[in-house]
Amino acid sequence: MGNTWIAVDWGTTNFRAFLMNGDGACIEEKSAELGLLSVADKRFDQALKAQLGSWLNQTTNIYMAGMVGSKQGWIEAKYVSLPATPEQFLQHSVAIQQGWASSVKIVAGATCINACGQPDVMRGEEVQLIGLSRIANQNNFSAILPGTHSKHAIWHQGKLESFATYMTGELFSLLKKHSILGLNLDQQSLSSQTFYLGLELGYEQSLNSILFSARTNRLFEKIAEKDVLEYLSGLLIGNELSHLNREEKHYVIGSESLSNKYAIALDFLNYQGEIVSGQACFLEGMYQFYRLDLDK
Repeated sequence: MGNTWIAVDWGTTNFRAFLMNGDGACIEEKSAELGLLSVADKRFDQALKAQLGSWLNQTTNIYMAGMVGSKQGWIEAKYVSLPATPEQFLQHSVAIQQGWASSVKIVAGATCINACGQPDVMRGEEVQLIGLSRIANQNNFSAILPGTHSKHAIWHQGKLESFATYMTGELFSLLKKHSILGLNLDQQSLSSQTFYLGLELGYEQSLNSILFSARTNRLFEKIAEKDVLEYLSGLLIGNELSHLNREEKHYVIGSESLSNKYAIALDFLNYQGEIVSGQACFLEGMYQFYRLDLDK
Protein backbone atom coordinates (compact mmCIF):
# COMPACT_ATOMS: atom_id res chain seq x y z
CA MET A 1 0.00 0.00 0.00
CA GLY A 2 3.04 2.28 -0.10
CA ASN A 3 3.15 5.49 1.89
CA THR A 4 -0.30 6.84 1.07
CA TRP A 5 -2.57 7.81 3.96
CA ILE A 6 -5.94 9.47 4.54
CA ALA A 7 -6.83 12.71 6.35
CA VAL A 8 -10.43 13.18 7.47
CA ASP A 9 -12.16 16.35 8.70
CA TRP A 10 -15.43 15.14 10.23
CA GLY A 11 -17.67 17.76 11.76
CA THR A 12 -21.22 18.24 12.98
CA THR A 13 -22.63 18.85 9.50
CA ASN A 14 -20.01 17.77 6.94
CA PHE A 15 -17.53 15.01 6.14
CA ARG A 16 -14.38 15.69 4.10
CA ALA A 17 -11.65 13.18 3.26
CA PHE A 18 -8.32 13.54 1.49
CA LEU A 19 -6.17 10.80 0.00
CA MET A 20 -2.57 11.91 0.61
CA ASN A 21 0.88 10.83 -0.51
CA GLY A 22 3.95 10.50 1.68
CA ASP A 23 5.11 14.03 0.82
CA GLY A 24 1.91 15.63 2.09
CA ALA A 25 0.34 16.30 -1.31
CA CYS A 26 -3.36 15.63 -1.85
CA ILE A 27 -4.02 13.00 -4.51
CA GLU A 28 -7.81 13.04 -4.36
CA GLU A 29 -10.57 14.44 -2.16
CA LYS A 30 -14.22 13.81 -1.47
CA SER A 31 -16.94 15.33 0.68
CA ALA A 32 -20.44 14.50 1.84
CA GLU A 33 -23.21 16.06 3.90
CA LEU A 34 -22.63 13.36 6.46
CA GLY A 35 -22.15 15.19 9.73
CA LEU A 36 -21.99 13.37 13.04
CA LEU A 37 -25.71 13.79 13.64
CA SER A 38 -26.49 12.15 10.29
CA VAL A 39 -24.73 8.86 11.04
CA ALA A 40 -27.37 6.15 11.47
CA ASP A 41 -27.26 4.45 14.92
CA LYS A 42 -23.85 6.08 15.50
CA ARG A 43 -22.21 3.44 13.29
CA PHE A 44 -19.25 5.65 12.53
CA ASP A 45 -17.12 2.69 11.51
CA GLN A 46 -19.54 1.67 8.76
CA ALA A 47 -20.04 5.28 7.64
CA LEU A 48 -16.30 5.90 7.40
CA LYS A 49 -15.63 2.68 5.51
CA ALA A 50 -18.45 3.41 3.06
CA GLN A 51 -17.25 6.98 2.42
CA LEU A 52 -13.62 5.99 1.85
CA GLY A 53 -14.61 3.19 -0.53
CA SER A 54 -11.93 2.22 -3.05
CA TRP A 55 -9.31 4.36 -1.29
CA LEU A 56 -9.02 1.52 1.23
CA ASN A 57 -7.42 -0.60 -1.51
CA GLN A 58 -4.50 1.87 -1.40
CA THR A 59 -4.20 2.58 2.33
CA THR A 60 -5.94 2.02 5.65
CA ASN A 61 -3.77 4.51 7.55
CA ILE A 62 -6.30 7.12 8.65
CA TYR A 63 -6.01 10.35 10.69
CA MET A 64 -9.17 12.22 11.71
CA ALA A 65 -9.86 15.55 13.36
CA GLY A 66 -12.86 17.68 14.29
CA MET A 67 -16.06 17.00 16.18
CA VAL A 68 -15.71 13.26 15.45
CA GLY A 69 -13.55 13.30 18.60
CA SER A 70 -16.17 15.03 20.76
CA LYS A 71 -18.54 13.46 23.28
CA GLN A 72 -21.21 13.53 20.56
CA GLY A 73 -18.84 11.86 18.09
CA TRP A 74 -17.28 8.43 17.62
CA ILE A 75 -14.90 8.30 20.58
CA GLU A 76 -13.93 11.24 22.76
CA ALA A 77 -10.37 12.49 22.25
CA LYS A 78 -9.96 14.55 25.41
CA TYR A 79 -8.79 18.14 25.16
CA VAL A 80 -5.10 18.95 25.51
CA SER A 81 -4.39 21.79 27.96
CA LEU A 82 -2.45 24.68 26.46
CA PRO A 83 0.26 25.60 25.84
CA ALA A 84 0.96 22.49 23.77
CA THR A 85 3.24 21.35 20.94
CA PRO A 86 2.16 19.33 17.88
CA GLU A 87 3.84 16.31 19.51
CA GLN A 88 1.59 16.64 22.56
CA PHE A 89 -1.53 16.70 20.39
CA LEU A 90 -0.40 13.49 18.71
CA GLN A 91 0.41 11.89 22.07
CA HIS A 92 -3.17 12.60 23.22
CA SER A 93 -4.78 11.28 20.04
CA VAL A 94 -7.07 8.27 20.38
CA ALA A 95 -6.53 5.07 18.38
CA ILE A 96 -9.62 3.12 17.30
CA GLN A 97 -9.12 -0.54 16.56
CA GLN A 98 -10.81 -1.65 13.33
CA GLY A 99 -10.47 -5.06 11.68
CA TRP A 100 -10.46 -3.45 8.24
CA ALA A 101 -7.86 -0.75 9.00
CA SER A 102 -4.20 -0.76 10.01
CA SER A 103 -4.51 2.52 11.95
CA VAL A 104 -7.37 4.91 12.73
CA LYS A 105 -6.54 7.86 14.99
CA ILE A 106 -8.52 10.89 16.15
CA VAL A 107 -6.50 14.00 16.99
CA ALA A 108 -7.25 15.64 20.34
CA GLY A 109 -8.81 19.10 20.64
CA ALA A 110 -7.46 21.97 22.76
CA THR A 111 -8.54 23.74 25.92
CA CYS A 112 -7.25 26.81 27.74
CA ILE A 113 -8.29 29.55 30.14
CA ASN A 114 -9.05 32.49 27.87
CA ALA A 115 -8.46 36.21 28.36
CA CYS A 116 -11.75 36.49 30.28
CA GLY A 117 -10.50 33.90 32.77
CA GLN A 118 -12.98 31.31 31.50
CA PRO A 119 -12.44 27.79 30.10
CA ASP A 120 -12.47 27.61 26.30
CA VAL A 121 -12.30 24.73 23.79
CA MET A 122 -11.63 24.05 20.10
CA ARG A 123 -11.71 20.99 17.84
CA GLY A 124 -10.24 20.98 14.36
CA GLU A 125 -8.84 24.50 14.46
CA GLU A 126 -5.77 23.24 16.35
CA VAL A 127 -4.84 21.21 13.26
CA GLN A 128 -5.12 24.30 11.04
CA LEU A 129 -2.94 26.30 13.42
CA ILE A 130 -0.26 23.61 13.44
CA GLY A 131 -0.41 23.66 9.64
CA LEU A 132 -0.17 27.46 9.56
CA SER A 133 2.98 27.35 11.71
CA ARG A 134 4.64 25.36 8.91
CA ILE A 135 3.14 27.31 5.98
CA ALA A 136 4.07 30.70 7.51
CA ASN A 137 7.36 29.24 8.82
CA GLN A 138 7.00 31.20 12.05
CA ASN A 139 7.34 30.30 15.72
CA ASN A 140 5.18 33.24 16.82
CA PHE A 141 1.98 34.52 15.23
CA SER A 142 -1.62 35.54 15.77
CA ALA A 143 -4.47 33.97 13.81
CA ILE A 144 -8.20 34.46 13.32
CA LEU A 145 -10.36 31.50 12.35
CA PRO A 146 -13.76 33.01 11.46
CA GLY A 147 -16.89 30.90 11.48
CA THR A 148 -19.90 29.98 13.58
CA HIS A 149 -17.66 30.20 16.63
CA SER A 150 -14.77 32.41 15.57
CA LYS A 151 -11.40 31.73 17.23
CA HIS A 152 -8.56 34.15 17.94
CA ALA A 153 -5.39 32.15 18.60
CA ILE A 154 -1.83 32.85 19.69
CA TRP A 155 1.08 30.62 18.61
CA HIS A 156 4.18 31.27 20.70
CA GLN A 157 7.63 29.66 20.56
CA GLY A 158 6.46 26.60 18.62
CA LYS A 159 3.39 25.98 20.76
CA LEU A 160 -0.31 26.75 20.56
CA GLU A 161 -0.33 29.17 23.49
CA SER A 162 -3.94 30.31 23.94
CA PHE A 163 -7.15 31.27 22.16
CA ALA A 164 -10.56 32.84 22.68
CA THR A 165 -13.94 32.07 21.10
CA TYR A 166 -16.30 34.71 19.69
CA MET A 167 -19.81 33.53 18.78
CA THR A 168 -20.00 35.97 15.88
CA GLY A 169 -21.38 33.59 13.25
CA GLU A 170 -23.96 32.02 15.52
CA LEU A 171 -25.09 35.41 16.84
CA PHE A 172 -25.53 36.69 13.29
CA SER A 173 -27.66 33.66 12.42
CA LEU A 174 -29.79 33.96 15.57
CA LEU A 175 -30.35 37.69 15.15
CA LYS A 176 -31.15 37.28 11.46
CA LYS A 177 -33.67 34.47 11.96
CA HIS A 178 -35.09 34.95 15.43
CA SER A 179 -34.90 38.63 16.41
CA ILE A 180 -36.71 41.82 15.54
CA LEU A 181 -33.57 42.99 13.75
CA GLY A 182 -34.02 40.48 10.95
CA LEU A 183 -37.80 40.35 10.91
CA ASN A 184 -39.53 40.57 7.51
CA LEU A 185 -36.53 41.90 5.61
CA ASP A 186 -36.63 42.27 1.84
CA GLN A 187 -33.97 40.71 -0.39
CA GLN A 188 -30.59 41.78 1.00
CA SER A 189 -27.68 43.27 -0.94
CA LEU A 190 -23.95 43.70 -0.35
CA SER A 191 -23.17 47.29 0.58
CA SER A 192 -19.57 47.97 1.56
CA GLN A 193 -20.47 51.45 2.79
CA THR A 194 -23.07 50.07 5.22
CA PHE A 195 -20.71 47.28 6.30
CA TYR A 196 -18.04 49.88 7.09
CA LEU A 197 -20.54 51.91 9.12
CA GLY A 198 -21.37 48.81 11.15
CA LEU A 199 -17.67 47.97 11.58
CA GLU A 200 -16.87 51.40 12.94
CA LEU A 201 -19.73 51.42 15.44
CA GLY A 202 -19.23 47.81 16.48
CA TYR A 203 -15.53 48.43 17.02
CA GLU A 204 -16.09 51.52 19.18
CA GLN A 205 -19.15 50.55 21.23
CA SER A 206 -20.20 47.71 23.50
CA LEU A 207 -22.15 45.16 21.46
CA ASN A 208 -25.33 45.14 23.56
CA SER A 209 -25.60 48.92 23.41
CA ILE A 210 -25.26 49.16 19.62
CA LEU A 211 -27.22 46.16 18.25
CA PHE A 212 -30.66 47.81 18.38
CA SER A 213 -29.39 50.48 15.98
CA ALA A 214 -29.84 47.86 13.24
CA ARG A 215 -33.56 48.51 13.73
CA THR A 216 -33.59 52.23 14.53
CA ASN A 217 -31.29 53.24 11.68
CA ARG A 218 -33.57 51.31 9.35
CA LEU A 219 -36.69 53.03 10.79
CA PHE A 220 -35.16 56.48 10.33
CA GLU A 221 -33.77 55.58 6.89
CA LYS A 222 -30.11 56.01 7.84
CA ILE A 223 -29.55 52.58 6.33
CA ALA A 224 -31.64 50.99 3.59
CA GLU A 225 -33.73 47.94 4.44
CA LYS A 226 -31.79 45.94 1.84
CA ASP A 227 -28.54 46.67 3.74
CA VAL A 228 -29.62 45.70 7.27
CA LEU A 229 -27.76 42.38 7.36
CA GLU A 230 -24.54 43.97 6.04
CA TYR A 231 -24.82 46.54 8.83
CA LEU A 232 -25.47 43.81 11.41
CA SER A 233 -22.51 41.82 10.10
CA GLY A 234 -20.34 44.90 10.45
CA LEU A 235 -21.46 45.48 14.04
CA LEU A 236 -20.63 41.92 15.06
CA ILE A 237 -17.31 41.60 13.22
CA GLY A 238 -16.19 45.07 14.30
CA ASN A 239 -16.88 44.25 17.92
CA GLU A 240 -15.02 40.93 17.62
CA LEU A 241 -11.96 42.56 16.07
CA SER A 242 -11.81 45.26 18.75
CA HIS A 243 -10.15 42.65 20.99
CA LEU A 244 -7.11 42.22 18.72
CA ASN A 245 -3.59 43.46 19.33
CA ARG A 246 -2.97 46.23 16.80
CA GLU A 247 0.80 45.71 16.83
CA GLU A 248 0.61 42.20 15.34
CA LYS A 249 -0.13 40.80 11.91
CA HIS A 250 -3.14 38.49 11.96
CA TYR A 251 -3.46 35.47 9.67
CA VAL A 252 -7.04 34.70 8.63
CA ILE A 253 -7.87 31.01 8.13
CA GLY A 254 -11.26 29.99 6.79
CA SER A 255 -13.60 29.76 3.83
CA GLU A 256 -12.81 32.12 0.97
CA SER A 257 -15.89 34.36 1.27
CA LEU A 258 -15.72 34.75 5.05
CA SER A 259 -11.95 35.21 5.06
CA ASN A 260 -12.30 37.96 2.45
CA LYS A 261 -14.87 39.72 4.62
CA TYR A 262 -12.58 39.60 7.65
CA ALA A 263 -9.60 40.78 5.57
CA ILE A 264 -11.64 43.78 4.36
CA ALA A 265 -12.64 44.51 7.96
CA LEU A 266 -9.05 44.27 9.22
CA ASP A 267 -7.86 46.64 6.50
CA PHE A 268 -10.64 49.15 7.22
CA LEU A 269 -9.79 49.09 10.95
CA ASN A 270 -6.06 49.53 10.19
CA TYR A 271 -4.91 46.06 11.21
CA GLN A 272 -2.42 43.95 9.31
CA GLY A 273 -4.02 40.82 7.91
CA GLU A 274 -3.20 37.99 5.53
CA ILE A 275 -5.52 35.25 4.25
CA VAL A 276 -4.30 31.64 4.28
CA SER A 277 -6.34 28.75 2.86
CA GLY A 278 -8.15 26.83 5.59
CA GLN A 279 -7.87 23.58 3.63
CA ALA A 280 -4.16 24.06 3.02
CA CYS A 281 -3.62 24.66 6.75
CA PHE A 282 -5.66 21.58 7.67
CA LEU A 283 -3.80 19.30 5.28
CA GLU A 284 -0.39 20.61 6.36
CA GLY A 285 -1.36 20.14 10.01
CA MET A 286 -2.48 16.55 9.41
CA TYR A 287 0.72 15.93 7.45
CA GLN A 288 2.70 16.98 10.52
CA PHE A 289 0.86 14.36 12.60
CA TYR A 290 1.55 11.74 9.93
CA ARG A 291 5.27 12.58 9.92
CA LEU A 292 5.53 12.69 13.72
CA ASP A 293 3.80 9.31 13.89
CA LEU A 294 6.30 7.82 11.45
CA ASP A 295 9.21 9.19 13.45
CA LYS A 296 8.08 7.70 16.77
